[in-house]
Amino acid sequence: MAFKNTTRAGKTHLKKSVCLMSIQIGALQSADYNDASNNYLVGYLPPGAIVTDAKVVTKVISDAGTGVTPITLGTTEGGTEIMSAGDSDAVGITGTFTGEFDTDTGKPVYMTLGAVVTTGDVRLLISYEEYDLNTGDMTVIDNI
Repeated sequence: MAFKNTTRAGKTHLKKSVCLMSIQIGALQSADYNDASNNYLVGYLPPGAIVTDAKVVTKVISDAGTGVTPITLGTTEGGTEIMSAGDSDAVGITGTFTGEFDTDTGKPVYMTLGAVVTTGDVRLLISYEEYDLNTGDMTVIDNI
């Protein structure tokens, strides 16, 4: 059977990169996260990306979120479209990733905290893949 070899056609094998949005909250950022509403616009996800994971990494215990009033990440104010159940009252990794989704034309990222932040060292991480962004390198393909 004949076939047409398209392994080098266009941008088929240009390398992609996985991206990470990192939001730091804690004692050093207490002036930024002191609003009583505890709802913050913290960034924007780019167009043409798939969100693949989200989590809270607590290095030093914080009052930012607990099991009763968790940290959430969403694409709407107060939403949990990205992550729910983030907990910063114990050292470790927490949060329930809601599920993969396409950002389409781009999405805002809102964070809701359980309290005004005065202590701690916490990172909120969102992993995503930009499927139309290329590094410019070609993937090596053997046996062509």
